[in-house]
Amino acid sequence: MSRVSWIVPLLALGLAGPRPAEAWDEFSDARTPPRFVLRAGTLSLTFKGELEVELHDVDGRGGPGHDSPTDTKTLGTRSPFVELDSFWVALRLGIGEHVGIFSFMDFRPEGSRLGAAWLDLDIVGPSWLRHHLEAGYNSPFVAMDRRTERYPLQATAWWREPELHLVYEARFTLLTRLHLDAGVSLAMMRPLTLAGVQDSTAHPGTINILGLGPARPFSGNGPVGGARLGLDAWGARVEVFGVLGRMAAEGGTDVLRSAFPNYRFLPGDRGSDRHGAFAWAGGRAGYEDHGVRVLLEGILAREDLLTRWGACAQASYEIALPGWQGWLPALEPLLRVETLRILDGDRPRDGHALRSPALANAASWDYDVLTVALIARVYRDLVRLRVEYSFIREHNGVPALEVAGEPFRNDELLVQAEVRF
Repeated sequence: MSRVSWIVPLLALGLAGPRPAEAWDEFSDARTPPRFVLRAGTLSLTFKGELEVELHDVDGRGGPGHDSPTDTKTLGTRSPFVELDSFWVALRLGIGEHVGIFSFMDFRPEGSRLGAAWLDLDIVGPSWLRHHLEAGYNSPFVAMDRRTERYPLQATAWWREPELHLVYEARFTLLTRLHLDAGVSLAMMRPLTLAGVQDSTAHPGTINILGLGPARPFSGNGPVGGARLGLDAWGARVEVFGVLGRMAAEGGTDVLRSAFPNYRFLPGDRGSDRHGAFAWAGGRAGYEDHGVRVLLEGILAREDLLTRWGACAQASYEIALPGWQGWLPALEPLLRVETLRILDGDRPRDGHALRSPALANAASWDYDVLTVALIARVYRDLVRLRVEYSFIREHNGVPALEVAGEPFRNDELLVQAEVRF
């Protein structure tokens, strides 16, 4: 069986939870109920927020003689460390019943940034049809709740970072728990970048994958169109989606040539001063009800001369506990397996392959990850504790050139305390 043939069923199914297919909202009322609200006539202002403190321990020995200045810049520290990952403050202005202006700021020790800001319109009419319009800066409308703190690799590659977009979505209610969702999106192309395989960004190194970065202005930027279609039925959901656009030279083909030293040997390469093909599509299928959450996702992408695909399967079960006055009401064990592949990355051309074991060429590697996690609701829905361990396996050999793979110790332990209000 070819390396891509087994992913086709995933793309045909696709997988997500039973919530309405809406552009992702980190501080939606379903995730964070409104508690602090000011009202003035038809206006309302809601305050929400989140604080995350994390312990990271990456596999390998750290300290003097192991974390030299050069090694730290190359690999990131192997010594355990604690960081304030983020402190988010969300302001949500409501104008009447249907219009909102939503935003959040991300504060970190090294600085702050705008996390999202958009105009939101949500109306129902007729009774069986719900309309949702979003215009502004937010995550792509295919983003979803990943449950873990660490992002799956395909999320980092394609839908993790925010974009400037205009989104329209419709939900058709066929029966009480049977819904058909459809949506379209028009966004500005995001620039390509290198994103870390590890969760923490406090010590960036060269162990990266190719991803789409946050939206920013750059020369040659253009529009990207997207569409999605999904069906919710009694807790089960299937969904397909696709995105189509064109990469510019800046933030596109120039990044490919700099990120992959042997990119110039690929057939059809004509230098970096040009546009390139850009498209990605995928599917999800899953179930969420009675404490059970199951998720499958597959994505296939074309980025100029690169063809990549990623897939993951995830399952968790929330165990209700007796608790005591709101303390420790539930535990949720979780298991996720994921893979990210560059098609023919180990295929020689003119005696050179895109892939090599060199750490500086880690973006060309294939990855498999197994994540084991436990999520504890410590106090009501306000305080959570996450413990996650990711077993990360790299494939960096080139058998056709008799270049053996070099395993790299890169597993990561993450312990996170989260307060969401």
